[in-house]
Amino acid sequence: MNKLSSNKIIVILLAATGLLVVYLFQQTDYANGLTNNSQARFIISKLVRLLLNDVFMLIIIYTLFQEKSVRRLALFIQAIDFCVLLPLYLFLKLNLEGDAEISSPLLSQLHRLIVNPTFMILLIPAVYFQRLSKK
Repeated sequence: MNKLSSNKIIVILLAATGLLVVYLFQQTDYANGLTNNSQARFIISKLVRLLLNDVFMLIIIYTLFQEKSVRRLALFIQAIDFCVLLPLYLFLKLNLEGDAEISSPLLSQLHRLIVNPTFMILLIPAVYFQRLSKK
């Protein structure tokens, strides 16, 4: 194993550790002291969690793949997640159920898809599968 590949492994492990920490502290109130509005606190907490998850996943993807097309696709997925899906989820969640952490089955699955780095995680095997199918 050369130095570059061991450095990549270290970066991937650090980013994966970051994902684990975000998961372990998912109940953290990231808006503590910023506002007393419960809906604003809910939005800020979900926004921070989404950004942290996506940044750690981008680090993993940037470390694994050198191709600009894969990196652009990862950024595009993150932008769609942040600009389209997260506002849609927050609108539905806050209007249908309020800011409680417990959700209905439909919104619970939507939450897992959006706030957790599901799209980004699926990108990794998709790229590897595409590479295998081209060979």
